[in-house]
Amino acid sequence: MRPTRVTGPALAAALVLLVGACGDDTTAEDPQESASESPAAEPVAPLDFGTEPTVRAAYKNAALRAVDDDLITMVPTVLPDGWTTAGGGYQPDPQWWRMTFSAPTGEVMLDQLPGTAEEVLADQQSLAAQDDVDLSKWGTGTWSAWDHEGATVLAYDLKGSTVILQGADLDTVQALAQSLLPAEDSVSQDG
Repeated sequence: MRPTRVTGPALAAALVLLVGACGDDTTAEDPQESASESPAAEPVAPLDFGTEPTVRAAYKNAALRAVDDDLITMVPTVLPDGWTTAGGGYQPDPQWWRMTFSAPTGEVMLDQLPGTAEEVLADQQSLAAQDDVDLSKWGTGTWSAWDHEGATVLAYDLKGSTVILQGADLDTVQALAQSLLPAEDSVSQDG
């Protein structure tokens, strides 16, 4: 498979789409009405990789800084219906890119760290291996899958880094994985 290359303008366009998706939603919803529509699963604590980057709603500069630091930063091209972006953050040492989303099934996280999935997940005792997920149709290939106390974790090795997605179930994290776009080798960025 040929690697995907995205220039600064394409990254900026993808980030603009995401910024639009995380706008202020002023419509109020009756919490009791929502609760009665579908039973909510008990949230599972996400995998702990250490002191994570600070996540901010305005994350464009963090994404561009990660790209400048040679981390192939993954961002969704478009979010599934009903999803919003909570924000993103980057820290250079240890290198770590994070985005958080709100989905109908709960919080979803994208973490990207240097190393292979085997190295990044080595200390996570709560994982049980599941069948791999083939997302070749969406341009990435095969993702390894795990159960984490009832939640789903997908991992994908990408040129010296690992993308880790966490969410309530396979459909949720797979929907995010299908929309991801690597932003690399940007020549110049505005913003």
